[in-house]
Amino acid sequence: MRHWYLASLLLLAACSSDDKETAAADTSGSGADTSDTSDGSGTADTTEASGDTTGSGDTTEASGDTGPTFDLTAPLSWPVGEAGPFVVGYRHWETTYTSPGNGEQRTIGINIWYPATEKTATSPNYLNLALFRDTDVYVDAPPAPPVYPNGKYPVWAHSHGSQAYGGSSSDLMRHLASHGWVAVSPDHTNNLFNQDVNPRPLAFYVERPADVVVAIDQLDAVNTTSWLPAAADTSRVVISGHSFGSFDAWALAGGTYDTTLIQWKCDSGEFPDCTPERVALFAPGFREPRAIAVVPMAGRMGADWRAAAGLLSVTIPMLLMSGSNDDVGHADTFAQMTGRPVTWVDFAGGCHETFALGICSTLNKAKGYGLVNTYALSFGRQQMFADSSVDAILDGTQVVSDLVTLQKQP
Repeated sequence: MRHWYLASLLLLAACSSDDKETAAADTSGSGADTSDTSDGSGTADTTEASGDTTGSGDTTEASGDTGPTFDLTAPLSWPVGEAGPFVVGYRHWETTYTSPGNGEQRTIGINIWYPATEKTATSPNYLNLALFRDTDVYVDAPPAPPVYPNGKYPVWAHSHGSQAYGGSSSDLMRHLASHGWVAVSPDHTNNLFNQDVNPRPLAFYVERPADVVVAIDQLDAVNTTSWLPAAADTSRVVISGHSFGSFDAWALAGGTYDTTLIQWKCDSGEFPDCTPERVALFAPGFREPRAIAVVPMAGRMGADWRAAAGLLSVTIPMLLMSGSNDDVGHADTFAQMTGRPVTWVDFAGGCHETFALGICSTLNKAKGYGLVNTYALSFGRQQMFADSSVDAILDGTQVVSDLVTLQKQP
């Protein structure tokens, strides 16, 4: 635990430093991309919101006599703020693909959390580092059959922040898996806790969104094996991202770029690998057609990247999440999204790491995770299944907490 704590402090310091740099850039009128902030990382022992209360998949009760009961034939009746009935299984492997950014071979880690029926003896160490051990997740646990009406697992994909890792928001990934979802998150090679490249190449801003797409594709690969009892439904996916990962979420949602601004960045020496061909890669954008909704957390697509109408290019539903102690420009972003299906939740006292690492002196970790999990799962169920039971949470008529400020467009 001590090693984890020291690592967390180092990551928090990195985040704080980057946030100050972003704030300075914003005051100069550059509209800095706050997704460039280092987001810290998640860690194993962040179990308050979702870990210890999960039961096994073949039971109808998650936490003994005091917990909620679950009708396994009616998953949309399960309380979104509570861990679901399933144990959380986990698998990790690496895959290699051709980078669309530079044409080279790129190898990334794939992290998958899924509903399982029973625990195994092994828990993962994210990035193979013991300080990121997740004792609420079980490697190779037997998968539980899908419980949703279409007979498939709903899919959630996540992009981690700068210098973090695929499991950095593992609390949310566990919460989703305990409710019968399959969650997948890549390790963004060359921008990890133990492996970072500086200065960042321009190709990397193409590769990170591509990593998420490849991670989703990997679910199709495992669907052809005997590992999962039925296919994960990759035809319709919710995508979230934290900090720098929110930049990826915006890109995959259809945010458009201004190549003139990108060329200006190249001319100013910001990137070491600029070519006209590489700049041109941004012109069509990176819209992922399988994304039906996105959840950017503590980050945005900055004005120094996007076209004038870059935000309005996003037409799929969006849930913005932010903390009051981490101004990443969501108020400005929300104001510019007039006419688009956008909901914005802001958590009083929330910090940049409320959405991943959990360290925040002004918002209790368990409360922060609980709010993130409640609103994320509500949004996912509403978009994936047209679940009207969560509408009151997402339109603000049901008060989840007095710490939440909720606004909607249109």
